[in-house]
Amino acid sequence: MFRSTGLVALLSLGCLTKRVVAAPAHPSRSSSSISWGSCLSFGVNSTDPNLQCGFLEVPLDYHDSSAGNAQLAVAKYVATASKKLGTIFFNPGGPGGSGVEVAADFGPTFSQASQGLFDFVSWDPRGVGNTTPGPVYCFDNAAENAVFFENTPVAYINESIAGKFDKQDYDELYSQADATQQKLKTWSTGCLNGPSGKYLKYIGTSSTVRDLVSLGDAIVGQGQPIDYWGISYGTVIGFNFVNMFPERAGRVILDGVVYHDIWVSYKTQQTSLTNSEKTYSGLTDGCAKAGRAGCKLIEITGDNATGDDVKALIDNSHDLALEIYRKGYNVPVAPGLAKDLLFNLMYTPETWSSEVNTHIYAFVALVLQASQALNITVPGCEKYNVPTGNITLDTGASSPPALVVYSTEAIVGADYFVDDGATIKDVFDAIVDITRDVTPTFGADWSPVYSAYDWPVRSVEQLPPYTPVKLKVPVLVIGNMADPITPFASAQKTADLFGDDAFLIEQLGFGHTSLAQSSSCTFGIMADYFVNSTLPEGRSVQCPVDNSDLFPPLNGTTTAAKRSNKFLRRRL
Repeated sequence: MFRSTGLVALLSLGCLTKRVVAAPAHPSRSSSSISWGSCLSFGVNSTDPNLQCGFLEVPLDYHDSSAGNAQLAVAKYVATASKKLGTIFFNPGGPGGSGVEVAADFGPTFSQASQGLFDFVSWDPRGVGNTTPGPVYCFDNAAENAVFFENTPVAYINESIAGKFDKQDYDELYSQADATQQKLKTWSTGCLNGPSGKYLKYIGTSSTVRDLVSLGDAIVGQGQPIDYWGISYGTVIGFNFVNMFPERAGRVILDGVVYHDIWVSYKTQQTSLTNSEKTYSGLTDGCAKAGRAGCKLIEITGDNATGDDVKALIDNSHDLALEIYRKGYNVPVAPGLAKDLLFNLMYTPETWSSEVNTHIYAFVALVLQASQALNITVPGCEKYNVPTGNITLDTGASSPPALVVYSTEAIVGADYFVDDGATIKDVFDAIVDITRDVTPTFGADWSPVYSAYDWPVRSVEQLPPYTPVKLKVPVLVIGNMADPITPFASAQKTADLFGDDAFLIEQLGFGHTSLAQSSSCTFGIMADYFVNSTLPEGRSVQCPVDNSDLFPPLNGTTTAAKRSNKFLRRRL
């Protein structure tokens, strides 16, 4: 689904004792190598001979050999040039993204875009995919999982709170505190006592960083520089790799940066969401600029609508759905659906036109039709042109799986060592503060990081504090002008932290990471960096995106909605 130009082409191209490690020692492990073969047994439907998979055995605990071993599922799309230039290790973020899937999906185009000069290697981190320890399950059977999934107060918070946090919102939220805390305690205890429980202390970023070094030892050689590209949560891995093993850091790209200080706390959302409203304004302004020829919402607002008018339409529709719900009527769509759909859209602006003209339009139309039929309204809705006819909304959603994987929460919880003693009221306070001070649109949305505030197990090895050290090669740091979950300020602060050992790109586009919109400028810098180890003069540069027209003319038809990239949606 990515275009074949620019940067996108390059890709497509309770608690246990916690160990703090003062020095970045990497204890020796038993010798292990990867026996490469077909990826079919990894669930990958590909017979491409250049795609290879295998396992690497590593210690569960790099400081305690008695703990046993883990098995990393690794995939490689091999370089096709007669003389390859090296190996690029990649992590797709999440946490919980499958590197094996990335290598299978994007390896061929990555190889073509890079002229076959590099092996492209990624892996399933601990808690993910085919790696052991594998996906985290917190219930023994589907019935137990279904009870939790259907009755969790988190669903109530998402669907029943307006998010303005006036007195009614505030009272309704905090009335759920005891029930939510008990429900999450039952869930986390189930995780600890469940089939994955014995491995939870070995899941986390510190172990994943050490696994990256072990992969480097096995694939590029003991002690050799490791070239790494991480996006989103993958930048947490990349930053800590550089910090813990500066002598092994080769060419390292941190793309869509999570600032290291905020990662270790549920309060990360207070910083992470600071550009979400700016991204949202990009969508509504683009819709207004396109007019009814490119954005069907203008049929409802009327011509000459501004971006603020479009935003008011969507916000009023959410409030209207909630008002219908609170009056006891069946609503045609769940009140929280609009904001959930919108936040997913913030990640991938190249889907804005197709998604707004299908799903967002249908949500607004259905709510307005219901309000007209029930004679229920909220201030501001009287002026809208209510669509007529039979309108349906297909979000592509499906029934929840019998057993839900909670790997994201397990990885987050393993790292969140500063939150010991937090209560659900602390989490609710953070949600209210974020909504009032950071993002009124998305602040009340429940995030997996909140579920992990009281996780019963922390990693056996905490992430160490940052220690300045001179690097052999500067780190390339990339941030978007308006990224909804990893704001540019985090990239700026990270580059400033590295000082002369970093080069910063501000990509002048929207969405999550530089992959959200292609930029020949960003791609060219990345290519020179990997191929020649060179960067432009100075400390930073701004790179325009190749296409800023995100609402092209509809030509009388509604474009079928494209699905956003599964590695970017709803992930850090």
